[in-house]
Amino acid sequence: MIEFIAPLLFVFLLGACFGSFANVVVIRLHEMSSLFGRSRCMSCQRKLRPKHMVPVFSWLMLGGKCADCGAKIHFQYPLVEFAAGALAVVTALRANPFGANFAQFYFELFLLLALLIIVVMDFRWKELPVEIMAAVGLIGVGWRIGNAFFFGNLQMTAYQTVIGVAIAVIFFGCQWFFSRGRWLGSGDVWFGAMMGLVLGWPETGIAIYLAYIFGGVGVAALFVLGVVKKGSRVPFAPALALGLVSAIWFGDAIRNWLGALFL
Repeated sequence: MIEFIAPLLFVFLLGACFGSFANVVVIRLHEMSSLFGRSRCMSCQRKLRPKHMVPVFSWLMLGGKCADCGAKIHFQYPLVEFAAGALAVVTALRANPFGANFAQFYFELFLLLALLIIVVMDFRWKELPVEIMAAVGLIGVGWRIGNAFFFGNLQMTAYQTVIGVAIAVIFFGCQWFFSRGRWLGSGDVWFGAMMGLVLGWPETGIAIYLAYIFGGVGVAALFVLGVVKKGSRVPFAPALALGLVSAIWFGDAIRNWLGALFL
C-alpha cells in the first residue's frame, strides 16, 4: 500500500507547488505586472517569507490571514493549490510520471494548470488571458504534430487541426458578432481557437457539445439555488474547460458511442 500511496503523495505535493505558481500567474496577469519578483501580501505589500508560502498548509496555519497585517488571504490561494494537487494525482493515474509515458503526464498537467488559471480569472474578473490561451494552443498543436510525426499520420493531423480551429472560431465568432458580445465575449472565441489546436476535429466538436451541456446544467443549478438571476452574465470558461478535458479523457469512448448510436 505504501508503495502506491507515497508516489501519489509526492505527485500531489508537486501539483500543489505548481498550483502556488499558478496563483502568482493569475494575480500578476490581472495586475498586468511582471511574473518575476517575490510574492507579497496584497494588503500591506510585505514580502512573504518561505515558511508562509508552503502550499495549502501555510494558509491553514495562518488561519487565512497575513502574518504581518492580519488581512484576510483570499480563499483562491489554498483552493487553487489543492485543486492543482488533485489534478496532478488524476493525471498520474492516467499516465505514470515515473514510467515511459512521463511526457504525457507533464503535458496533461501543464494543460490542466493552464485551464485552471483561465477558469480562475474568468470566475473572479471575467477575464480570459489571451497569452495563456495562445501558449496552450501552440504547445497543444506541437504535441499533436510530434505524436503524428512519430506514431501517426502527419497530413491527417494537420487537416484535423485546420478543421477544428475553423469550426470553433466560426461557431463562437458568429455568436459573439451577431449578439454584439451579449452571448459570448471575444475571449471565448480565442478559447475556441485554442480548443481546435489542442484537440483537432472531431474532438473539438465533442468538446463544444459537452461544454454546452455542462454550462446549461450549471447555470440551471445556480439559477435554482438563487446564486444567479435572469439576465446575469455567467462565466463560460469553466464549461469550456470541462468540455476540453472530457474530450481528451473520454473522446474515443464518446465518438464510438455516437457512431454506434447514429450509424
